[in-house]
Amino acid sequence: MSESHAYVVQAPAAVLKITLVEVDKLYIHEEIIPRILSWLAEKIVKDGVFKDPIIVDEKTLVVLDGMHRVAAAKELGFKYIPVCLVDYDNPNIGLYAWGRVVRVKEAARAAYKDPDSAERAIRDSLSLLGYRLVRAASLEAGREALARRELSALLVFPSGFLGAKAATRDIKLIYDGIKRVEQVLENRGFEVGYYTESDAVDLVSKGEAVAALIPPTITKDEVRSVALRGEVFIHKATRHVIPARPLGIDVPLDWLTGRYSLEEARKMLVDHLSRRKIKRLPPGTVLDRRYEEELYVFES
Repeated sequence: MSESHAYVVQAPAAVLKITLVEVDKLYIHEEIIPRILSWLAEKIVKDGVFKDPIIVDEKTLVVLDGMHRVAAAKELGFKYIPVCLVDYDNPNIGLYAWGRVVRVKEAARAAYKDPDSAERAIRDSLSLLGYRLVRAASLEAGREALARRELSALLVFPSGFLGAKAATRDIKLIYDGIKRVEQVLENRGFEVGYYTESDAVDLVSKGEAVAALIPPTITKDEVRSVALRGEVFIHKATRHVIPARPLGIDVPLDWLTGRYSLEEARKMLVDHLSRRKIKRLPPGTVLDRRYEEELYVFES
């Protein structure tokens, strides 16, 4: 894309191209959760602007971050959406898995009075779903088996590590299976939360969770392949860490409706951003959440 159609930020580890694209030309790679979609659509209307661009692979238009904002844009009838185009093949763009942290629901505390009973229930749930459970010698050994796809998940308990083997090595089917595990655990009195792998393991070691389930990390090629064939992974399948992230572009919603041609709307966006100052914030900054990447915040 020519620089006249995008506002370009030359960050040290990545080039960020902020522009508008047609919503219908994007490919999402994770499923949409209706309650999140509904809340987000209402928030965008209330804000009166589209605050932050979604992160998109420039080569394929696969959405890396912002699935629900794409769905909200469609729900609101927008023709265009603000994006930050990146080179997904840039090795500085990290792709990781989300750890699943398992806790006992308040209502089920009496049923699981000790960690052993909770661990047995989790093991039984996976066995009933057809997983074969094998002992993992260590966390590192489990991670290596996940990377080779010898395991479909690694279970971290206070008592040690178990590998869960399924009858497939297809990454899409592996994650579909993890969704079924989450549903069964919810029905048996557990709640599942999402954390980085290291945080998930730490919570178990501190006694703040009864187990953690670590899935294999999806590759960038697998993200593209699944999205481009019109399929989606489950919610919280990928955790992308971009070296730098633009925030606060505050695009007026009227520019997204199709009232203007795409070329006109893009020019308006570039002019809009060119008049604003950029504040750089370091990784670890907490705004609406904690950001792992450097931030480029556009200020009025």
